[in-house]
Amino acid sequence: MNLSNEIDLGEKILDSQEKQKNFLSIMYSYKDKRDKLISEEEKVLLKAELKKIKEFSIENIISLKKETLKKLGENGVTIIEVKNEIDAEKELRKIIGNEKLIVKSKSNTANEIKLNEMLKDLDLIETDLGDFLIQLCEQDELHPVLPALHLTPQHIVSVIKNKLGVNIEPDPQKIVEFVRNHLREKIFEAKIGITGANFISADGSIIILENEGNISLVSRIPQKHIIISSFDKIVPTREDALKLVKAASVFGTGQDYPMYVNIISGPSKTADIQNKLITGAQGAKQVFLILLDNGREKILNSQFKELLHCINCGACLNFCPVFHQIFGRYGSKTFLGAKGVLYSFFNESKKDSFHNGAFFCTTCKTCKENCPLDIDLSDLIKKLRIELVKAGIEPKPNKEMIENVRKYGNPFGKIEKGKTPDKMYCC
Repeated sequence: MNLSNEIDLGEKILDSQEKQKNFLSIMYSYKDKRDKLISEEEKVLLKAELKKIKEFSIENIISLKKETLKKLGENGVTIIEVKNEIDAEKELRKIIGNEKLIVKSKSNTANEIKLNEMLKDLDLIETDLGDFLIQLCEQDELHPVLPALHLTPQHIVSVIKNKLGVNIEPDPQKIVEFVRNHLREKIFEAKIGITGANFISADGSIIILENEGNISLVSRIPQKHIIISSFDKIVPTREDALKLVKAASVFGTGQDYPMYVNIISGPSKTADIQNKLITGAQGAKQVFLILLDNGREKILNSQFKELLHCINCGACLNFCPVFHQIFGRYGSKTFLGAKGVLYSFFNESKKDSFHNGAFFCTTCKTCKENCPLDIDLSDLIKKLRIELVKAGIEPKPNKEMIENVRKYGNPFGKIEKGKTPDKMYCC
C-alpha cells in the first residue's frame, strides 16, 4: 500500500463554492451572537472553571464511574458497559427485541457505533430536524451541531415531494411544520426511543440538552428509553453538568442557554396511590444506559488524555481553515476534523488516522481559541504525527524535505545559481 499522503486536494475542495460561502456566513453570524453573550474576560474565567471540572473528572474517572453506576442503578436505570460497536449491537438487539419502529435523537455516540447502519433492517427514524433532513436527502452531515447546514429549502421540498409525495412551499416555517407533524406520528407509535447524553453526573442523573423538544418526546413517550453514551461524559455533580450545558450552548450555537435541559434520573414513577411506588407512569417504563468504551480507555492512559475533555460542541470546527476547505473529508466517520483524526488512531488504526488527515492540520490553534475547554487539538495532532513517523507513516514530501536537509542543508534540494528549485516546500 502506498502510504504517501499524495491526496489531490483539488478533489477535496467542495464542489460548490456557494456552499462554502454560505457556511462561512453562518459561522461568522454565530461568532457575533457568541461574542454578544460573553466578553473576553468572562470567557477566560468560564474556560478556567470548565477546565477544572473536566480535568478533575478525567483524573478521577474510575471512582466517579463506579459511583455513577451505583447511583443510577439504585434509581432503576439498567446500565450496560460495552467495549465496542459489536458488543453494543448485541445489547441493543436484546433490548429492542421484536420491535421494528425505533425513534432516535441526535447522538454523536450513536454515530460512533454506526447505529443507522447497524439497525438498517429496522425502521429507524431520526427526530432531530437536521438529522431527519440528512437521512431523507441521503446526505452526509456537514457539522456535528448543524448537520443540514448545506441543504437549501428548495432542495429539501423537492426531496419531500419525490419521497413522501407531499407538496410544500420552500419556506423554512412550512418545512418545520410538516416535519413536526410527520415525526410526531412516528414518535407516538414507537415503543423504543434512543438518545445520546451530553453529561452524566456521579450523583445519579443523565443530562441531555436540546432546542427542538424532540428528545423530551423520544425519552418519555416510548416504553423503553435507551441512552447511548460514554464514560468521558461523567462529571461529579449535576451542578457541574449544568455549567457545561451552558458552555455547550454558548460555544456550540451562540445562544445563552438551550430551550430544554432534560435531567433523567431513572424511569418514570408515581406513589400517588396509597404511597406505593409504581414504575412506569407517563414517561418511560424502562431506562437503559449503554456506556461505550471504544478506545477511550486507551486514550485515558495515553499522552492524548486531554481529548477526553471534549464536550462535543463543535466550536473547534467553526473556524478551522482545513475544515472550511474539505469539510467532512477531514476527520473520520465517527467525528469530524482533528478530533476525528485523533480518535481514529485509537479505534481504527494508525493508517486510518493518516488517511483521515493527520498531516492536514495547519497548527494555527484556532481550535484551541474557540474551544470552551481550551483543548489544544493542534498540539495533539503534532504528537500524533510523531507517532506516525515512528511507525514509518508520513507524507512523501516530508521524507523528501528531510533527505534534502541532510544532503543539501535545505528542504528544496540542490540549488543552482539563477534557477528556482523545482519544488518549493513549505516547512
